[in-house]
Amino acid sequence: MPAVSNVSSFRKVTPGILASANLASQGDRPQVAKRDLSLVLKRVAPALGIDGTAYHVLDILLGLVQAEDFNVGRRPVVAISNQRLAEYTRRTPRTVTRCLKKLVEVGILAYRDSPTGRRYVYRNAGGSQEQAYGLDFTPACFNLQAFKDQATSFQQRIKALQEAKRAVTRFARAIVDLVDALGSDYETYITRLNVILDLENLEPLEKAKRVEALYHEAVATFEAQAAETESENVNEMSSAGDIDVSPISITTPTDSFERKQKRPCSNEQEIKNKPDSGKAAEEALEKEPGGAAIRKQQPNRQSAKAAGGKSGETNLDGVSIGLIKSACSNVQDELGLSFSNWAMLCIAADQLRMLIGLSPAGYQNAVERQGRYLAAACLAVVAEKALRDPEQITSPGGYFRAMIDRAGDGKLHLHKSLHGLVL
Repeated sequence: MPAVSNVSSFRKVTPGILASANLASQGDRPQVAKRDLSLVLKRVAPALGIDGTAYHVLDILLGLVQAEDFNVGRRPVVAISNQRLAEYTRRTPRTVTRCLKKLVEVGILAYRDSPTGRRYVYRNAGGSQEQAYGLDFTPACFNLQAFKDQATSFQQRIKALQEAKRAVTRFARAIVDLVDALGSDYETYITRLNVILDLENLEPLEKAKRVEALYHEAVATFEAQAAETESENVNEMSSAGDIDVSPISITTPTDSFERKQKRPCSNEQEIKNKPDSGKAAEEALEKEPGGAAIRKQQPNRQSAKAAGGKSGETNLDGVSIGLIKSACSNVQDELGLSFSNWAMLCIAADQLRMLIGLSPAGYQNAVERQGRYLAAACLAVVAEKALRDPEQITSPGGYFRAMIDRAGDGKLHLHKSLHGLVL
């Protein structure tokens, strides 16, 4: 057996390199399409820690490998030198070497070295490979399903982290607005909130849970105090200790009614004294000036009052649920709802309130002043603007209260804001 003591290695072997080499040596390589492999590798790259120059190198190699080399009987090998990759990426060959090593260790590539260490691919006249040495994508073919699962899991985790960060911001704003509305007695909640927000080592998911729990605790405390105050007010208004007062009897002589009947006859009395007085009275009522018009306006006033409240009636001029649905597309996507009618908008009011960090007391005050339809529409507008440009609206809760104040002064032009959002 020939001695191998004089053979030196030019590459330090790691467990990851050995695992990729083992996969590349297997003959039952799964047949995959280059397009599918490229999409999966680019999706899983952030989860594998492949970024910067390493991602650039991966992108170049995916562009150079031929789609036909993934077929049975061929090998997906890219023959390109480190020096050429360094020129493409404008990095040093040493940096390219480290990037290739990382791609091999995560199971994307494998080193397929030639006897001389050079990388080359020889093809016959039909295009088939006779010899292929270089960077082999065979390990990625074996790990394709594992990469898919890892990419999906990574994206779900990123989405959960984003939702947690949004929840922290939303509940923190709600706590601040609640304290602003209730006074200095609730300042302790601001202190506790700052303590939670300053915990740098706390995971975003855990931080979101703690801030949400603090918010619900503050709301529960407020509701308990409000119930206690209401109970005290009821006790103060009870009849205990009232002075007995005898009822005042009517002292008007009964003959006054007789005198009223003996007053000079009016046109109505003349109608009553005629034989067809009933029919004549009905005709008189029908001919009463403005009577029919007043009766027709009553349902319109009732529906307007139900939609916007007494003072919110004029502020909803030109505003339809279809206009709100078209203008507030981002909010509907964020909440997973559709403002198909006014009822759905009112149902989503609580979620919209929490989205802009508005306290329950602040929203209830707006409903009492302007009605639930106008208040819900203003919530949707503020939330849409805050989602589109968070830097423009630093305090969505204050922005909402300012809209309600303008509505009370008759200066709110909600339809113009909605048309601006549509455009």
